[in-house]
Amino acid sequence: MDSAPTTRATVAEGDSRSPLSTAGVFWYVLANLGYGAFYAFNNFVIPLWLKSFTSNAVLLGLMGGSHSFEGVFIQPIVGSISDRLAGPGGRRRPFMRVFIALSALFLLLAPVAALLPPVLRLTGIITCIFLFTLTFNVAMDPYQALLADITTPTQQGKVTGTWYFVGAFGQVLILALIAVLHLNLAVGFALVGLLMLATTLLTCARTAEPQVHTPPETRRGHWDDIKLALAGLRLLKQARAYYAMFFLFGAGVGAVTPYLTLFIERITHCADNPLHPDQPNHTPALLLSVLLLASTGVGSLIFGLLVNRFGPKRLLLLSLGLIAVAAGNALWVTTLPQVAAIMFLAGLGIGAQNASAYPLLTRLVPPKEIGFYVGLQTAAASIAGPGSVWLTGTLINHSGYRVIFAVCAVFLVLAIAALSFLQEERAPEEIALREREIAA
Repeated sequence: MDSAPTTRATVAEGDSRSPLSTAGVFWYVLANLGYGAFYAFNNFVIPLWLKSFTSNAVLLGLMGGSHSFEGVFIQPIVGSISDRLAGPGGRRRPFMRVFIALSALFLLLAPVAALLPPVLRLTGIITCIFLFTLTFNVAMDPYQALLADITTPTQQGKVTGTWYFVGAFGQVLILALIAVLHLNLAVGFALVGLLMLATTLLTCARTAEPQVHTPPETRRGHWDDIKLALAGLRLLKQARAYYAMFFLFGAGVGAVTPYLTLFIERITHCADNPLHPDQPNHTPALLLSVLLLASTGVGSLIFGLLVNRFGPKRLLLLSLGLIAVAAGNALWVTTLPQVAAIMFLAGLGIGAQNASAYPLLTRLVPPKEIGFYVGLQTAAASIAGPGSVWLTGTLINHSGYRVIFAVCAVFLVLAIAALSFLQEERAPEEIALREREIAA
């Protein structure tokens, strides 16, 4: 039984939500401390750890990414089920509890797989990474959809900014601990798994979900709901433009993220240890990643406060522009200070994207289907991320790591072009048509 939830509400069709209290915001965003640690470890530490087992850039990128191809099919299904799930545990929290526990288990098993005989070692490691990434994403989408369930539309920008700030703090925390304490990279698996599990259980215990009543005559099977929601994109033209933008954005950022620490060490030679060549110094690359994540956190918080004033689309255009400029300038950097400047600028851009993208999505789709459309967003990322990693990994194997920024810049320019076609003011009419279609 859940302990003393912070907020509780019963939502029927047509009812308005009350703003989430300060305590409610704290308990909701707490889980993202652990999730942020997962993202940072997955994107920046695992590629360094995997270098001891393979030098193939494609494999390093795929294993260091946060999404994989199976999410194309799984995440929309998970989102749709979480929209309709009924039970005393809520719609979103059962996914969080069960699948974060599984993800933590596979995180703990990954360094154990590294002790297997050589013929099985790489296969065991890849299997563990695949499974803890898959189970993490199954939990993550319902968690993000929960934000729209418990906040008012005008509050979502501020809460989203806070949510990403806490996530960035978790990212900085795990990288700083590993870099400053010079921890064995394998130890990080246990730290991330335990932190993620503890913060998730606290969020689930202290955050109550609204009780959504659906009239029995309107209930359908899950597959029918998925087909109906997917068909809704026929009417939701602005949402289609959003997904095109998000796909291109995911391809651009995904081309860089899993290779960033490897790029820093290769270009600046900061990991070279002449006295002990077999013991590279990963601290400089990890600390530069900390700078990126810290500026992302600050940017998320600042831009989260500005979303309602300037509008999510304008801030999203600004964010894509900042990241594109950073990627373009990364084509010539050679020293640690130059890389630091690029990291800071890119972090601000990612922070602005964090604070504006999700609030924009909630304004383009019906609230009752937000879980499905969050899952569809992850499905787009599950194509874009691995696809761009495959492209850049192949290019890296032939021409070096700097090519990742050229790929990123091209995709970001295309994302800006896609977003320019989005007309947010037309979304309410499209949502109204969609809701009438659902009711029919």
